[in-house]
Amino acid sequence: MLADDIALTMQPEVGARTAIHLIECFGSAEAVFRASAAELVDVARLRRAVAEALVQCRYHAQAEQELAFCAQHHIRVLASDDPAYPALLRECPDYPHVLYVMGGIDLNHPRMLSVVGTRDATAYGLKLCDSLIGELGALFPDLVVVSGLAYGIDVAAHRAALQCGLPTVGVVAHPLNRIYPPRHTDVAREMARRGGAVVSEFHTGCRPDRSGFVQRNRIIAGLSMGTLVVESAARGGSLITAEMAGGYHREVMAVPGRVGDRCSEGANGLIRSNAAAMVCSGADIAAVLGWKAVPAEGAATQPTLFDVRTEGERRVLDALDADRPMLPEEVAERSGIALNELPELLLTLEFAGLVRALPGRLYRKY
Repeated sequence: MLADDIALTMQPEVGARTAIHLIECFGSAEAVFRASAAELVDVARLRRAVAEALVQCRYHAQAEQELAFCAQHHIRVLASDDPAYPALLRECPDYPHVLYVMGGIDLNHPRMLSVVGTRDATAYGLKLCDSLIGELGALFPDLVVVSGLAYGIDVAAHRAALQCGLPTVGVVAHPLNRIYPPRHTDVAREMARRGGAVVSEFHTGCRPDRSGFVQRNRIIAGLSMGTLVVESAARGGSLITAEMAGGYHREVMAVPGRVGDRCSEGANGLIRSNAAAMVCSGADIAAVLGWKAVPAEGAATQPTLFDVRTEGERRVLDALDADRPMLPEEVAERSGIALNELPELLLTLEFAGLVRALPGRLYRKY
């Protein structure tokens, strides 16, 4: 029963990993509460004090109140054994056992991208956020953008998605009976209304504190196959999210920023340390994630080799490999074309859909 699931997460002695461990041991939250203190100690290896606190079932009445509140305010409650619970998130070792979801989106959507960045976004970062989401949304109209509804890049990502007609999910660090910051309440409502959602692991009895933001970041990282850092200082929550995404074996990407710009130190550092792939376009993001756009029905077919009009373009295509990306220097050597002539040829072929540009100055044939 959902009341058991909620009550388990309300237990002060039980964190996310302990809740996961208990359910793995007993099969369900309901079975956890049916167990005796001795069974909890013997089977789950709980400390005696924690086991005795659990068997008292102190929080079931509060859990029932929470369910009533959620029903009244059209909030879905997803326990981790619910088929609607995000499967990608459940792969993470510290997934939250219960999620509260305001909005009807399918959290198992196959094409989700997490976008994070500094709260002190520059005009450069905001413009990049808009253009990258716009480019990726044009390639993949089923894209879902995930972020944290905070100031700066987060809310810019949500707004860019809405502007492109894309659903967007905001993961917050507080219960859903409020929105923080309050000025983003209208954005949150619009997100839920237009096919997205606002998501939290916190029930209404929780008091927001700083630790909740770090907890929130793991959900942002866990919901998607990839996390994109648009701007970040040398330290900050977006770098924590990127580190978590890497730890979950998800793709981490970063947009390079201007040298010496404080708001780009973190993103540039991720690229420099090979902790993130450098991306400069929506096509770059798609390449890193392995997403292939499906042409719209009735769209013109891609050009073939016979559409290439110049000898130079043919030589570049002959030099490139479909399976192994190459640096321009290698393409020049294999094609016999001067290095300074390659950029224009490669760009022409990229626009023709015959060559793909990859992060790290790499190119390969489609």
